[in-house]
Amino acid sequence: MLQVFTTVGTEDKKNFLLQRFPQLKPENILNSRSSSFEPEIMKLTGGRGVNMVLNSLAGDKLQASVRTLAKHGRFLEIGKFDLSNNTALGMSDQVLLQILGLMSDLKNTT
Repeated sequence: MLQVFTTVGTEDKKNFLLQRFPQLKPENILNSRSSSFEPEIMKLTGGRGVNMVLNSLAGDKLQASVRTLAKHGRFLEIGKFDLSNNTALGMSDQVLLQILGLMSDLKNTT
């Protein structure tokens, strides 16, 4: 069964998502204003983490997002702040190589 976890910055945004996507579980909508979502996701996944992260958070929240990845998980960064500042992600070489391969693929298609 597919589970979706998301973060939001306000209760209004959480309520919007629940109204628009009623299949979302309220307990899977976490706070994006701090990195408190990291231990919550790990708890909700039994310590496994998630297969895919679509991220636009920056700083310590970016790092927390990376740490929620399951083994062989995928990370797609859509934010610009850390990318433009060349912020290190602190991941293993295997994951880093996968991201570099994706970035290389994207450069070749533009």
